[in-house]
Amino acid sequence: MLVTDAVIGRVLEQFRCDSAELAWKDFLSSYSDLIFGVVRTFSKDVDQNADCFLYVCEKLSEKKYRRLQAFRPDGRARFSTWLRAVVRNLCLDWLRSQFGRRQVFRSIASLEVLDQEIFNSVFQRGVSIQNAWYDLIAKGFEIAYTEFEERADRVRSLLTSRQLWLLSTSRTVIDSLDSDPDAPTSVAAIDPSPDPEKVALLRDIHVAVSKAMRELDEGDRLLLRLRFLQGLSLIAIAELVGLKNAQTADRRIRDALQKLRANLGASTPLAVKQNSVSV
Repeated sequence: MLVTDAVIGRVLEQFRCDSAELAWKDFLSSYSDLIFGVVRTFSKDVDQNADCFLYVCEKLSEKKYRRLQAFRPDGRARFSTWLRAVVRNLCLDWLRSQFGRRQVFRSIASLEVLDQEIFNSVFQRGVSIQNAWYDLIAKGFEIAYTEFEERADRVRSLLTSRQLWLLSTSRTVIDSLDSDPDAPTSVAAIDPSPDPEKVALLRDIHVAVSKAMRELDEGDRLLLRLRFLQGLSLIAIAELVGLKNAQTADRRIRDALQKLRANLGASTPLAVKQNSVSV
């Protein structure tokens, strides 16, 4: 059964009875793309998106789907609009849990107060070297600019590449947590669109694969979406759809891919076959 806004009330009722697991699979089949679309607005990192998507699904399904059952079909909001708002709030919760607290590293904790001030300004807050030096002088520290640069270099040498990445990511995420998701973004000066020939080929591929996907049953379509669109791990997929383990999920996904390839079949244009990739 494909879940739509028109029948969401019936699905929510099923969350309260013995068919709750089946209703959950139907829900994921219909709304996983919507959920992941919201998740992707918060980060471009594939691993972060997959982790956040899994967190959102866990929160939606916990306590016998309590959050989903809070929706009122007779209310003013469409379910899809309401769900986007709920997912956005859950994404914010996940981001704050991951990046909300400033990183404190053992290599930094033992440094002098002056060096910790440099770490806080330059690496945690992302202030430029010159402005960080001005800030330090304003706080009453007496230090020459050249010494400040040397100390900043020494602090940097104590941080691993992963720690530097975490600090950079934390600044980006924290600065954007409360920003307006509908605010206009800058547009690249160079048009990144493919040429017309590639557009036509991509359209043919999209049509062929979409048709082949529609011929699969809902369970196979869901598995392929979770694995190749949402990028979830086999363990996460097994947990979400109620499979025994990661090996079972892998086997089911391989079977679904075989069916998809068979559905593409001889009717698929040769150019599409040569240029299409695995789902």
